[in-house]
Amino acid sequence: MSIRGDRAATAPAGPPAEAAGSPGQGRRPWWSRRPWWIWAAPFAIVLTVLFVRNRFLFTTKWIEQGDAAANSIRIQQAMHFTLLVGNYSREGFSHPGPAYMYVQAFGQWLFESGLHVVPTAWNAHLLAVFVLNSALLALAVGIVYGWARSLRAAAACFAVVLVFGAVHPTAINSDWMPYMYVVMYCVFLIAAASVAAGHVRDLWIFALTGWFLIHGHACFLFIVPVITAGVLAVLLAEHRRAPVAALRRFVRDGRRAWIPAVAISALFALPIVVNLALHWPGDFGKYFAYSKSSAAGGHSVLQIVRYALWFWWPDRHAWLAPVLLFAGAIAVAAGLARGGLRRFLLMLLGINVVSSLAVGLYAAAGIDDLNQYYIAYFYWSAPLLALLVIAVGLSQALGARTGTALAAAGAVAALAVFALVPGMRTSTEDTDSALPHAVAVLAAHAPGREIVLSIQHDAWIDTTGFLVQAERVHIRACVDDPYWTFMMTAQFICTPQRAAGGVRFTFDSPHAPSSAPVLLRFGHTDVVAGPVTRP
Repeated sequence: MSIRGDRAATAPAGPPAEAAGSPGQGRRPWWSRRPWWIWAAPFAIVLTVLFVRNRFLFTTKWIEQGDAAANSIRIQQAMHFTLLVGNYSREGFSHPGPAYMYVQAFGQWLFESGLHVVPTAWNAHLLAVFVLNSALLALAVGIVYGWARSLRAAAACFAVVLVFGAVHPTAINSDWMPYMYVVMYCVFLIAAASVAAGHVRDLWIFALTGWFLIHGHACFLFIVPVITAGVLAVLLAEHRRAPVAALRRFVRDGRRAWIPAVAISALFALPIVVNLALHWPGDFGKYFAYSKSSAAGGHSVLQIVRYALWFWWPDRHAWLAPVLLFAGAIAVAAGLARGGLRRFLLMLLGINVVSSLAVGLYAAAGIDDLNQYYIAYFYWSAPLLALLVIAVGLSQALGARTGTALAAAGAVAALAVFALVPGMRTSTEDTDSALPHAVAVLAAHAPGREIVLSIQHDAWIDTTGFLVQAERVHIRACVDDPYWTFMMTAQFICTPQRAAGGVRFTFDSPHAPSSAPVLLRFGHTDVVAGPVTRP
């Protein structure tokens, strides 16, 4: 690879790939390498399926509660460009950055406030998630096409992507944060393999997805640098004889690669840097404290292996899945693929191994309970990458006619399954249509004064929904307990002055004491006027 350009990516029966020299010396124009429709077609198809299967979002009002409402509290702050941190963690801190919240805030501005195509903010948040994930999956297809230079390879990749979506539909259509990382991580690994194999033009995708992951969860402060180090190790090994000269050539000639990556990195680093400057050490101090606590890690090697194998196949014989898939992928990549595509497919397998090691180390040192699989849903990437290597390699090795026919048939069949699988209709479990009425009732009992809430622990699910709904209709409300700051943010925690001037209510879940008159019941919460004393 020349670090100033992209490695030639030749494939059987494919057109000549770009050369590694400088522009104008036999290289194809950069915009012709991947036609726009290679990305636009899969993007439009996936997005159309999501919109059609979830068309109820365009007509039905859904009011969020629970985790969705806790995110909406921050999304509302992002609407005013004041949010500097990410979603909350059950460990009592916020994750590093607000990127996902700003994407959903933009969706709220566009779909609800701008185009008026949805009736509520949460509906708009979901549409933004659909757009984001559709765009990411289409990028994966584009990366693969860039190496194979054939429609059959793109179709094979698209088929694998659709099968993955059919098996894990919530990874495509859910706004719950553990699901939000899945597609992002998969594309991050594919881009990492592409850059390591020589296509530095995909550096911007690598940077974009890596930064999104870092913003989304503290674990990626470890995992993303590990993957990045693996990519750098490959590039440095190839230029070990003159690394400084190669870097100079890259800086001089590779502007189309590194300038977008630097711009993306600066944009994503900005809120983290500003937050640290304003609130040093911010949540980073809590990350280090948690990592050193007795809650993190402490698991045996066997426990970690079993945990990782669950993502390959949740069965007692799960070890067969990685053995068979890796054996098949290695055979296809090493035995059937040729040229640059072979290097890319082998690099995908190498990145998959590095990712597996990183996830294992994270499980060993950072996960408190290995029965909580949702913490590492993003590791569903492991079987996906192995299947991707097999599908793309076979589609190219079978020749133009046979490979194209099989890849196209596979893509059509996968699309049918993807479009019809019941799980493609997003869940509305985390919603409660009674929230607007609850806000109105309490506002009527506290005319012109702030609603001051005391909540029992299990009532947090309804409380987050109540708070964000109250803000949307300009009703002042706060929780009189600083413990909840990590979830509900300081904006909704009462100061002594706010508590003294407000009207008190208690949210109790599931039931208030029989001696206390219940003012209102909504969701799983009983609302009592004033404080509650347990008998």
